Amino acid sequence: MPKKNDSNGWKKTSIAIFGLTSCEGCQFAILDLHEKFFELTKYIDIDEFRLIEDEKERSHYDISFVEGNPVTMENLHILKRIRKISDIVVVLGGCADIGGVWEIKNYHDYKKIGCYVYDKCKTIENREVVEVPKAIKVDYIIPGCPINAQNFLDLVFSLLNGTPWTLFDNPVCYECQINKNPCLLQQGKICLGPIALGGCNAVCLNSRQECWACRGILSQPAEKIVNLIKILKSHGWNKADILEKMEFFGARDRIEAALKEAEKKK
Repeated sequence: MPKKNDSNGWKKTSIAIFGLTSCEGCQFAILDLHEKFFELTKYIDIDEFRLIEDEKERSHYDISFVEGNPVTMENLHILKRIRKISDIVVVLGGCADIGGVWEIKNYHDYKKIGCYVYDKCKTIENREVVEVPKAIKVDYIIPGCPINAQNFLDLVFSLLNGTPWTLFDNPVCYECQINKNPCLLQQGKICLGPIALGGCNAVCLNSRQECWACRGILSQPAEKIVNLIKILKSHGWNKADILEKMEFFGARDRIEAALKEAEKKK
């Protein structure tokens, strides 16, 4: 996205960073870039970023980043307006991309869950969770919970320079092996590393925590997912246990879709 001409010869690209329903962790990850983030401001105007400063609503942005999920109708209204007034919309993080922890209720009776949490559940807005890419057209997705902030930086400079941007496209197991971690899958634990999108430096595995696919599921043949489930079952896990672990970051629906695809091929 080249800088646009004005009376002074050029002007900076306008960027907005919005938060819907979320913990704002992905936005804090961007601030954790420290000097790199401030270096970036030489080339862009940050016209909206609540964690820095409240700005007046504008009528147009060159690039908008959206963190969080449109859990409420108000969120959905804001999201659709962002799409309308932005040239490029980028999904920021797992809550926006794959539903995140909010999507857990989609795998159960979310109306009953609402009444379990709230005494006066009839007055609480309790909608089925919809991922941002299913609610509006998006141009790019930066996955993760939280995101890898370097992905954010790389994408912004790619857009500024008009060059292609691609994500790391290997499973978490690839990074786990590089870091010489013991394989938790071989230890009989439910780990989604073989089918999960890498790029996180296997941060959970480095602490001996199983991978729950917070960056989403790799684009891969359904047979690989089927094989992973077979391995987990061979360690004594039943299907309900396996699917429950796949709920934490919203991966379950994609995995179930792959299982149905594999079943059709039989």
